[in-house]
Parts: sequence; structure tokens; C-alpha cells
Amino acid sequence: MGELLVVLVGNLLTMIDMTELFGARRRRARAAASARGERVSVPCVLRSEELTEGRERRGWIAVGEGPATWRTPGGEPEPFEPGELTMQAVDRQAVTFHSAGGRTELRLHPDEASLVLRALAG
Repeated sequence: MGELLVVLVGNLLTMIDMTELFGARRRRARAAASARGERVSVPCVLRSEELTEGRERRGWIAVGEGPATWRTPGGEPEPFEPGELTMQAVDRQAVTFHSAGGRTELRLHPDEASLVLRALAG
């Protein structure tokens, strides 16, 4: 009986997506901080002619008090003003937005899309 329980628990643990589990906790913490009026940095992937030389780069968009900024690991924050964004694709892991003219592509987790879009619009 004990062996069966160990096998069952082992199989259940392999089915749990730990990255998603801990990512959800961090997303909830960012949402709560934003609701308190704090500035938060949202992880994303950006492709922009101006900010990333047209290549996809991982980084963060900081939103909250003050203008939105884009930052890569080890980089300095730069102003992020993509203009109007249109949703292009969405799935469980990411939502993709394009700017008018397609000069900017922004991908981020669907749970945080509204947070970023509200900050960019206002």
C-alpha cells in the first residue's frame, strides 16, 4: 500500500506545472501591488525597431506612477510608448499585441495584459 501511495504522489507531482504555479503567485503579487498604486515590472517579450533593433528581447515593462518604461536584464529603463496596440493572438501562456504599422510586438502573460494596457492607455 505504501509503494502505491509513493507512485501515485510521484505521478501527481510530475503533472503539476511548478513554473506556472509559482508564476501565478508572482502575477497575483504584482496585481496586488498595482492595485495599491505601486509601480510594478511585468515580464514580457518585446520586438521594437527603436528599443530592440527589431529583435525579440526578454525584459520588463514597468507601469504605475510615471511613464511606462522598458528594461532588459542589466539595462537601463527606456521610455516605452508603443501607441495603440491591437491584440493579434492569445493562448494560455501569452497574448501578443502589435502596434499600428507593426513596428512593435509585445507578448506577455494573459493575466497581466489588462494591467499593462490600462497603464499604457492612461
